[in-house]
Amino acid sequence: MGYLNQAIKRISAIDWSCLGEQETMSHSYLCREYLRRATKFLRDYPGTCVPPFIMISNSITEPQENIEMIEIVNEINNSYHRALVTSYLELCALIDEKNPIAMDNKDLIEPAIKLYERGGFFYRREGYIYINGISIIIADVAWDEQEPLDISDETLDALDNGCIE
Repeated sequence: MGYLNQAIKRISAIDWSCLGEQETMSHSYLCREYLRRATKFLRDYPGTCVPPFIMISNSITEPQENIEMIEIVNEINNSYHRALVTSYLELCALIDEKNPIAMDNKDLIEPAIKLYERGGFFYRREGYIYINGISIIIADVAWDEQEPLDISDETLDALDNGCIE
């Protein structure tokens, strides 16, 4: 099964109506890792977007697959969620097409997708990302110089269970 088909299954399994009903430590942790990856990617492959909401088709190239025709994309009402899901699906389609930049960045959007899978979400306003009732500044922070975070399910579960901070 190709990357795009796997991605569609993952996105289809998310209950988009329940995002944000529960706040956990892993949500802000995943958001920080997404910011690190997105900042690094946009530094290397700038494209028209509202950072950190990457538009893969503007930074790399548009995939042959028409992502807008995938039904699940049109079922996502929030524009931020839809932008990230669209980029995730574009990235996966480009991986299936063997695009070298996409293949080198295959895990780029993974923290955001895991965040959605765990019931969390974030949004952007006036230079900040808001998640779990806190704001994280996105300007003037060298996110791409931060150490990568372990986003394994074991680590995320330990954060949510209070076993690590």
